[in-house]
Amino acid sequence: MSTLRRLVPALAVLSAAGLALTGCESTSGGGSQAGGSDTFTVCTNSPYPPFEFEKDGKIVGFDMSLGDEIAKDLGREKNVVQANFETLESGAALDTDQCDAAISGITITDARKQSVDFSKPYFNDQIALLTTKDSGIRGFDSVGDKTVGVQQATSGEQFAKDKHLKTQQFEDVELMFQSLESGGVQAVSGNISTLSKRAKDNPDLEVVQTVDTNENLGVAVKKGNTEILDSVNKTLDRITSDGTMDKMKKEWMGL
Repeated sequence: MSTLRRLVPALAVLSAAGLALTGCESTSGGGSQAGGSDTFTVCTNSPYPPFEFEKDGKIVGFDMSLGDEIAKDLGREKNVVQANFETLESGAALDTDQCDAAISGITITDARKQSVDFSKPYFNDQIALLTTKDSGIRGFDSVGDKTVGVQQATSGEQFAKDKHLKTQQFEDVELMFQSLESGGVQAVSGNISTLSKRAKDNPDLEVVQTVDTNENLGVAVKKGNTEILDSVNKTLDRITSDGTMDKMKKEWMGL
């Protein structure tokens, strides 16, 4: 996902330096401080479904399931710290030992690699087109003069504009989806992870095309923290080979 995509909602909720403990899942006495022998503390920025969002008082989603798997392999319990996204991509939350890893749908970029170390990519978040099943739209090239909903300052918006489509901006994805379902727009352009979840939840909608824009997500750790980075990568190798990753994608994204 683009940097702007995550900064807009994050800055509206928390100050740039703000960090608050939430959704703590550890019941041991080790606390939430990163590096504790009995906890694995994850920083995230919610909501951003299906990666992280609140349900029944807990932060859940694809990224949180990934955090569970890493914690299990480490033999620790997972804690969750809610943080401003800017402190995650800049490495500030990691540098101050607020958490062991940042798992929050963070796109791997060369600029961010200057501040944090990234795991292997764990998800390729392609651009997709979502529409109603009766729209007649089968892909970006068949939209014609119909209106495509886009979230402001996202890669989905940029892609639609590059295709010279007629677009309508929305401040958040929920407003965009509501417009599609009510007929305000005839399709929406965005990341496959978010669009596929909506299609899973609404049988009248379908994803008709995906385009690989090489937007890879990774787990961020403090620069030089090879112990945690190696553990994260080992877990990614395991869940990819044993089918757990596919189960997680099906559960949270309908893929």
